[in-house]
Amino acid sequence: MTMFTFQAWKLWNENNIVALIDPVISNPCFHSEISRCIHVGLLCVQEFVKDRPSMSIVISMLNSEIVDLPTPKQPAFTERRNAGEESSEQIQKRCSINYVTVTTVIEGR
Repeated sequence: MTMFTFQAWKLWNENNIVALIDPVISNPCFHSEISRCIHVGLLCVQEFVKDRPSMSIVISMLNSEIVDLPTPKQPAFTERRNAGEESSEQIQKRCSINYVTVTTVIEGR
């Protein structure tokens, strides 16, 4: 999950989608459609599969065949620190080390 996803959720939750929209396409007559797309996108990145819509449901949501959309939960992993803030010791503790050897065949039989 990226920081952008969290920022999108935060702005959507604050009802401030205008801050997410590229000014080039920020025509007020499209804001409701853009808001719906953002809403559906946030539903698609939910942490648990059971909270995510299927593709057929996504299509129905985007076509406005489903009027009442569920409220997306805060995206997962948004409270974690960036890897740049971790020390190398912390990174080593959460990473596994796998020893791999590679053999190169020079000539076949």
